Amino acid sequence: MRLPFTLLGAASLLSITAYGQSIDAQKVTFDYVRLPMIPVPAGSHSYQAEVVLRYEEAVKQQKADHLTAVAEAKIKAEKDKQEYKALSLKDKALNRLLLDEHKPGAAVIPTADYTAQVYDAKTLAATYVNVSGFQRAAGPNADLHITVITDGFTLGPIAPAEAKSNTQVKLGGVGTGDGVKHLYEVSYKSPISVKVSTKDGTVLLDELIEATNTYTVGKTEAFGNPDGLAKFWAANQTAFLRQLDENSMKSNMKLVADYLDSKLGQRVITRNTSIIVVSDKKINYDEYPQAYEKALMGYKALSDPARVADAQKQIVEAVALWNKALTESNPKDKKARIDEKVTAATLYNDAEANLWLNNFDEADRLLARLKLLDISRYNTMANELGAVVQDQRTRFTANKKS
Repeated sequence: MRLPFTLLGAASLLSITAYGQSIDAQKVTFDYVRLPMIPVPAGSHSYQAEVVLRYEEAVKQQKADHLTAVAEAKIKAEKDKQEYKALSLKDKALNRLLLDEHKPGAAVIPTADYTAQVYDAKTLAATYVNVSGFQRAAGPNADLHITVITDGFTLGPIAPAEAKSNTQVKLGGVGTGDGVKHLYEVSYKSPISVKVSTKDGTVLLDELIEATNTYTVGKTEAFGNPDGLAKFWAANQTAFLRQLDENSMKSNMKLVADYLDSKLGQRVITRNTSIIVVSDKKINYDEYPQAYEKALMGYKALSDPARVADAQKQIVEAVALWNKALTESNPKDKKARIDEKVTAATLYNDAEANLWLNNFDEADRLLARLKLLDISRYNTMANELGAVVQDQRTRFTANKKS
């Protein structure tokens, strides 16, 4: 799980020693099976995947239209040549004098607009359309049918832009530029939709992935003058747009993979967290290493379905020890055994443990109580844990209803 300001980073600040009291955040890593956002019918184990290139026919038509335009330009040029050839010398001279008409030149070939790349649909499906906990299958007998529909690379505005340069170009000590660089900003997107249905036709999911339907802006190289930019664009436009096209398809298909796995998969997620242990040379905090050991053993067993009951038993026993300690909580008394800092550490431990017991309301209550202490490092940890609690609550509720 990727965290913006990692829990481990915050936890590293928690190794505190004062008046013989030690509050030590023990780093813990364990796996758990993340439930799907959308429950699938019981007994579902397989899926069939396909990618549909909805824009493929439009690309073929665009290429055909350009070929037609090229052919028409050549026909017109040849016709003009023949008509000019049939004129008398007198008429040719008059046309030059009166109409400024000269001998027709070669055909003016129209420039082809960029055409979206047509990818291999089977390769895209095999590479990106995967669902954790399910086996890929072929044919109509698969339990789930997944269709990924892409509308292809779509160009938005291509606009000239300027960028300030830190240095000015000089020749012989004389400035040749004003420090302004010229470039193009190219807007583009590659919209993708996903539809998932069961083999009896029930639609579980049919959505446009919004992140793929938002324009991204790519920038060309920057040049010291507009002419340099124009020459670059004339020579490299197709290659530049092709690279944007490929990058867009690759990143968006990765979004599809994550999206499907989040909605339907049962992925094993690795969680990095901490269990905070309190000790003191003069005061007895024996319940904290005991609770640490029990919680650790419980967390380590979460990903094994055969050990779920044992995992919960260990975590429940750890929670009981932390709850008992909290009955002595007195944050305003620095001399109390469960003072402000120990209270904060205990609340955090307790909230994490209740999360994995699916006691989401209790986890939220403990985190709210922790935030009231308003200790900066714990606020960061509480916000991260709160996001995990909300995600797990949503997934647990969805699957409980099913």
